[in-house]
Amino acid sequence: MANPTTLPGDLVVKGNVRITGAISPGLTRASALASALLQPFTVPMSLWRPYDDYGKILEGIYTDMTPGTGISTGTGTICEHRVSKVGGLIKTEILIDLTGLNDGDTAGDVIGVDGDTANCHIGQITAALNGTIIAGRIHCLEVPAGGDVDVDFWGTVLEDTLAQDVAISTGTNEVQLIDHGDWAANEFDELTAMPGPGYLYLATGSQGTDADYTGGIFLVELWGTPANENHLDCVAGTHATNAPSLQTPDFGGNAAAAHYYARGELQLPWEYIAGGSVTIRLHGGMLTTVASEACTVDLVVYKSDEDQTSTGDLCATAAQNINSLTFADVDFTITPSTLSPGDVLDVLIDVSADDDTDLGVMKACIGSVQLLCDVR
Repeated sequence: MANPTTLPGDLVVKGNVRITGAISPGLTRASALASALLQPFTVPMSLWRPYDDYGKILEGIYTDMTPGTGISTGTGTICEHRVSKVGGLIKTEILIDLTGLNDGDTAGDVIGVDGDTANCHIGQITAALNGTIIAGRIHCLEVPAGGDVDVDFWGTVLEDTLAQDVAISTGTNEVQLIDHGDWAANEFDELTAMPGPGYLYLATGSQGTDADYTGGIFLVELWGTPANENHLDCVAGTHATNAPSLQTPDFGGNAAAAHYYARGELQLPWEYIAGGSVTIRLHGGMLTTVASEACTVDLVVYKSDEDQTSTGDLCATAAQNINSLTFADVDFTITPSTLSPGDVLDVLIDVSADDDTDLGVMKACIGSVQLLCDVR
């Protein structure tokens, strides 16, 4: 090298720098672009969802319920649902417009699309989605017109296939939820029996006329208590005091290993070097009290194939201990051989907790999630 110059400080260039040869020692433009740096990316806690129903969103709106085709194919018929969780209650709402359905010709006939159309339920109640129903009511928003005004509500029916114009009594485990008589506008009535797991149906309460409804709108409201929850909650805490975190319910005294889950998608950044190192780092521990037996966290990681299928499990690290009041980092190595920039990783966090003593509030907590990967 002829006449090398040593600069005593930083070199600031306002403009482009053109390099025609190599940079000593041994750094070329190609090698500079290929050089890797392990860079952490912190993942917002708001990304994580309950694993068992990825359609649930953080505001508490759950996956939609679906009516049978003997209802949904009615001309002008509306049957829409909303299931939401607020605090410790799950509320199920069903709005149904009878327009286009037929009342049959005998008291107790299933209401649905005319012609003995099958699958005339208005939705399915499950403990996992709707909880255990403890209260309910019906609100008549518009008086039934065209067909029988005496509309009854039935539940806990095991079959989803009951057809229009067949007796509701042909179902299995059928329970009459309300026997109101003729409805008037803006009337409310409370359920006299609560639906258990099974399908909900409408049936005529008195002699039908084998006529199609031209009107009649009802709002069904059900309140339930959640089944034992096996998901990690995103707990916001108090702003300026707590940061959002993922937490298990209080599992003290559960006497057997229970699993709690959260699921989210992590995208490899465009700066990621294909096939480079990928690590997912959790910062976790216990709140208030440690478990008498064990508390661990594991990851299950799949790569989206962008066609509703996925490839995995890519996580090469076994479950790790977080049964300590001192929070610590736990790293999970992701097999990178098939990974490229922009790939989406479908990540399931699995916390396993086992306690026999119930000595206090016992919750596992994930305080942060980081994606670490080689970037240019």
